[in-house]
Amino acid sequence: MQFSNNTLIIDNYPTDQDHLIYNIRTQGMVKINHELRKIIENSEKILPTLRERHSKDLTALHKMGMIVKNEKEDHQNLKFFLNQLKHESKTDSFAVTILTTYACNLKCTYCFEETSRANVKMDAKTADHVMTWLKKQIKKFNYKQLYLIFYGGEPLLNKFILEQIASEMQIWCKKQGIRFKFMLQTNGYLMTPECIAHYLTLGLDQVRISVDGVGQDHDRNRPLRNGRGSFDKIIQNITNCSDMVKIGISTSYTKGNIAPIERLLNYFEEIEILHKLGRFIFSPLHATLGPVGQAEQIQNTACNCNFENKQLLKDNKKIQNLMESRGLPTKNGMSITACPLTSEQGGVTIDQKGHIYKCNSMLGHPEFAVGNIQDEHFNKKHHEFINLDVWKQCPQDCTYLPMCSGGCRMMSFLEEKNFQTAGCKKPYLDKMVPEFIKKEYQTLIASKI
Repeated sequence: MQFSNNTLIIDNYPTDQDHLIYNIRTQGMVKINHELRKIIENSEKILPTLRERHSKDLTALHKMGMIVKNEKEDHQNLKFFLNQLKHESKTDSFAVTILTTYACNLKCTYCFEETSRANVKMDAKTADHVMTWLKKQIKKFNYKQLYLIFYGGEPLLNKFILEQIASEMQIWCKKQGIRFKFMLQTNGYLMTPECIAHYLTLGLDQVRISVDGVGQDHDRNRPLRNGRGSFDKIIQNITNCSDMVKIGISTSYTKGNIAPIERLLNYFEEIEILHKLGRFIFSPLHATLGPVGQAEQIQNTACNCNFENKQLLKDNKKIQNLMESRGLPTKNGMSITACPLTSEQGGVTIDQKGHIYKCNSMLGHPEFAVGNIQDEHFNKKHHEFINLDVWKQCPQDCTYLPMCSGGCRMMSFLEEKNFQTAGCKKPYLDKMVPEFIKKEYQTLIASKI
């Protein structure tokens, strides 16, 4: 027996007499002592009587994937897992993002849609095709829930279509015995208590709004199209609706400058809505695709999120501390996520013309669409993406391979102008993962006290 390549060992934790082990693939966590660790690492030199004493422990660790018989078994487990991640049939919930329009009342400085924006709204005919496609997919895969995300542009610039789709799909799902919910991804400028009250009757689950700081911090990045600031009205709308629905906040920041995040958290605390809000998502600014037909002409290349960048590590730790100091939940960073491009049955995004995409960052570039709602099957591009097994280029003994599967394909295109290059986050993960595991262990222990 030996430790799996995907098992991370945190030495002498939580005490000098213990070691915390965590398997990235199975996400199992176990505390072991010095003796058991020594048996695993030196199994051939350990007396049979000593191994026998820990036989139940060894059997349990093997079942959890913490230890393996040999390298061959380890590689087979990894290969099976990654293929399962690609082809897994996920019937519990079908997540679909729908663009009601590319049009937007804001002109954000970093918007990835700006270079490909077309002021075209989804019409009633296309909406009918969208709903027909949704119904076919639900029946084909026997989904138990439909979860829609209304997106844009600004989805509230085309309320009629949003309400038409939400209303009809809610009624249809109820008749089919299928759960139905939807999320509204909006800039918040047009949100009112009246529209939220109405949308709650249609199945609204939550709202997500982008706020990049307080006052000028926000207005610098997210002004109205006439150049005026948008912050004051957005905050007023959030305040007016915060008791009606869970409102999550997305914040973009420039590497090395998280002061706007701290000011924003302080501000939400001052106006007494911080703990009414839903999940916070903080994302460093990154490059975007070029204009329509010229995707390779990458924009804002200085913003690329190189995971070897030490500043990104510092920023992440500071943000974690800011959240924890205010008693806000933080993401543990250990979730296994397959790139949507390489997932056969993952969520999709449908634009206002009916093009289907597997990644929101590709919107506006039909050459990357994987199909159309009027077609029965996905196109060749879908199959090209599915067959991007870039993880095979990575060192097969990399601890984090089950977690990243070779990295985000979109980020590879932004950095290398192709989808075939593996993207490595190991330098970042080496620093952050042990901290995530310790926090998860502390949370687990605290819950049992």
